[in-house]
Amino acid sequence: MSSATADLNATNSPQTLTAVRCSDLLAVIVGNCTLYNADCLDVLPKISGVQLTVTSPPYNQKLDQIKASGFKKEGNAQWANRISSSYADSMDETEYQDWQVRVLNAIHVASTDDASCFYNHKCRWREKVLLHPIDIVRRSLWQLRQEIIWARDGSLTQNAKMFPPSEERIYWLKKDSWRWNEDANRWMSVWRLDSSKMTDHPVAYPVEIPQRAIMATTAEGETVLDPFMGSGTTGLACMKLNRKFVGIEKDPKHFATAVSRLERENNQGVLL
Repeated sequence: MSSATADLNATNSPQTLTAVRCSDLLAVIVGNCTLYNADCLDVLPKISGVQLTVTSPPYNQKLDQIKASGFKKEGNAQWANRISSSYADSMDETEYQDWQVRVLNAIHVASTDDASCFYNHKCRWREKVLLHPIDIVRRSLWQLRQEIIWARDGSLTQNAKMFPPSEERIYWLKKDSWRWNEDANRWMSVWRLDSSKMTDHPVAYPVEIPQRAIMATTAEGETVLDPFMGSGTTGLACMKLNRKFVGIEKDPKHFATAVSRLERENNQGVLL
């Protein structure tokens, strides 16, 4: 039994779910969402027509090597253990960046000619050297339209002999042409949003991030992708805004969380 089938059978309301086979991959359908429990590089070559991608990949933070210290020692250690127990996030940095470029390029091929990609990442440090996510973005096929700053609600880096970082980057990437809905002018280039307080996923971003990207660059009924779906936050935004969603998540636990979460949202819509 595949992990996708196992997750399907484990949900509480199976009448809202359908399992379909796309090529050699099994997908779970929840409302307007098509969900794959698979490696995104196996799925991306098999899909097309993506109008928008909103995603936040693993950051390669090497949390298995973290040594928390200072007055935040206990909190940092708990946070690191929570994330490192959720997924593997410790790769050789060169291999990691090469992998991310391959994923971005595969998304580019699967996307329409005027598609956008909103790529959430952050600055990291290795041996006191700053690793900036712009270096990954610039190696991809995408063109950089804008850098958006996500100003979060605090920082867990409190003893690194520098100003504690409380921001992440969201790169708006485009092809030669792109969409823009004028209603999105209400949002500036600094997004002050609290991080998600979900307990089922340690690093979920707030639903306002995909909502803003969707409203700015797509129309109802178009397809939005998240190749690192996690707990399904991008899919939740798609359900609320009447967009089709393709979500890919390799981790079976996070995949099951996303299926259950999207099923609950879909059932609420059916009841309404």
